[in-house]
Amino acid sequence: MEIKKSEDCLIFYGFTPEVTKLKNVFNDIADFMKSKRTIDPSDRFNLILFLKDGPNYLDHFTLDPDRVLTTLKSLSKDITRPNIAGGIFIAITFIIEVYKKISEKIFRLIILLDEGAYEIPDAYLPALEELIKKVKDMPFFIDTILIGSPYSDQAQKLLKLTNLSNGELYGIKNTKELGSILNGLSEKKYISDPSFIKQRLRMILPENESFYINLADDPEPINEVGTCSICFQRDDHHIVKCPSCDTLAHKVCWAQWAETSNIGISHVFRCHNCFNILKFDEQYVYDVHMGKIPTITELKKINKRNLVEYLHELEAKVEPKVIHAVDPMAVDVSTMIDARESKTKSKKKRRKVNVTICPNCSKIMVGDKKNCPSCGFSLF
Repeated sequence: MEIKKSEDCLIFYGFTPEVTKLKNVFNDIADFMKSKRTIDPSDRFNLILFLKDGPNYLDHFTLDPDRVLTTLKSLSKDITRPNIAGGIFIAITFIIEVYKKISEKIFRLIILLDEGAYEIPDAYLPALEELIKKVKDMPFFIDTILIGSPYSDQAQKLLKLTNLSNGELYGIKNTKELGSILNGLSEKKYISDPSFIKQRLRMILPENESFYINLADDPEPINEVGTCSICFQRDDHHIVKCPSCDTLAHKVCWAQWAETSNIGISHVFRCHNCFNILKFDEQYVYDVHMGKIPTITELKKINKRNLVEYLHELEAKVEPKVIHAVDPMAVDVSTMIDARESKTKSKKKRRKVNVTICPNCSKIMVGDKKNCPSCGFSLF
């Protein structure tokens, strides 16, 4: 059985001013978002684009398409040639952070490019492929619209990435064809029914489990009396709290809750209040499920909060703001140009670039590093 879910869509605006004018595509982008909102009012949007100071995006997905359009128009004078590899990497790492907080979502990356964008270096392609393999089961889709030849080396690299995420690459001749493609992409993506049994069997591949375990937070113990938000009993019997929203629950009650709310790994689950990803010791959760650890009370059914109301509540607290990011895959411009010109003369051996996630703070890095640049944690 296939189902449709609410979608968070990030538009990577990679058109270059010298090749494609914003005024020729602005209305098509507006129609795309408004069409999606008509289909599902819980769909949200974000934007990433390259300015002279590097990649910029909104720090939150927004339910308001006009906010995205206003941001795009206000920054249009400073839009510059994009680094595709860096843009894709930042887009995915941003979506990972959102995934930690929000459940019941499909995540989509819509890439809009022309032939003026910097080509993905051969050395960076394996790193992007590795990252996409880890997140495609969130579920996550990439669709790319390229103004130019679909047979170019650039197009073939993009095709590999879109295929990995079960998306598609569309090669078009000019902006006149953009509207019809975006109209088709405004339709929902279908995914398999994530029933409990199927979820346990297929959602997270074994080689990706450590990636998702590192994303999860440990519930924090509190050494005082508290009221469990699951069984509603008030005591001090192993009460823990979610570090994201401070919701309290018995450890054993949350371990029971994990049986039907895990993300495909038995001991990694979502908080029933804010949907943040949490984890317990795998053996502890197993013992609870097998009845080796006695429960406090029978787990009561918890009604999920209305998704649209919850998303509006989140956005009302903090309005999205444009933030500037450091391009993790930035390459000196002259180096990229020299590499492009010398490509026809000789083929260089592909050098693999690794993607690493810090087990302490979950920061995602490219390349071999001895210490996490964010928290200083030793990686070796």
